[in-house]
Amino acid sequence: MLAAALCPTAGAQERSGFYVRDVTLKVNCLSLPLLVANAAVEVQPLDHWSASLPAYYTALDWFSETIKFRVLGFQPELRYWTGKEMNGLFFNAHATFAYYNVAWGGDYRYQDHARKTPAFGGGVGVGYKIPLDEDKTPWGIEFGIGGGVLPLHYDYYYNIRGGRLAGEDSHTYFGVDQAFVSFTYRIGGNKKTVK
Repeated sequence: MLAAALCPTAGAQERSGFYVRDVTLKVNCLSLPLLVANAAVEVQPLDHWSASLPAYYTALDWFSETIKFRVLGFQPELRYWTGKEMNGLFFNAHATFAYYNVAWGGDYRYQDHARKTPAFGGGVGVGYKIPLDEDKTPWGIEFGIGGGVLPLHYDYYYNIRGGRLAGEDSHTYFGVDQAFVSFTYRIGGNKKTVK
């Protein structure tokens, strides 16, 4: 039913031009043990190209008030697939945008400065998607990793209940900024021509 709504020209012959080929829903399993809820939507408007928008959210402490990883983040990405279908090897360019409030049990907890300077940066990555019995099911699994740059401007607070502001600082992070092992579910798979 949903596939028909997304792809009303099901069964139509393939035409050249801009169209939506697939819509895929995804969940990153690497985030779930960290108690970070997440979901992503990916669309393929052109052969070899797709766009994905994952969102991440958690507001929980880990086992104590002094250990936490609270985040509201988005990591849109543009993917280039080596094949026409959204399977196999792909490369991506991604951006990162996240509000955060983190503490690792030390003397301080860190959060974006005055709630006005979320982490914002970007990078590149590589991944691979495997269909799970492509002829019988729309399920798949994908793996990927990426690196990038995140300029950070943050406040740090004493890591106790109601801890007061201890200062502010800036730091630029270089390194891994994306990692996923995601289960995927493809909706549709037919083409919709957009004039």
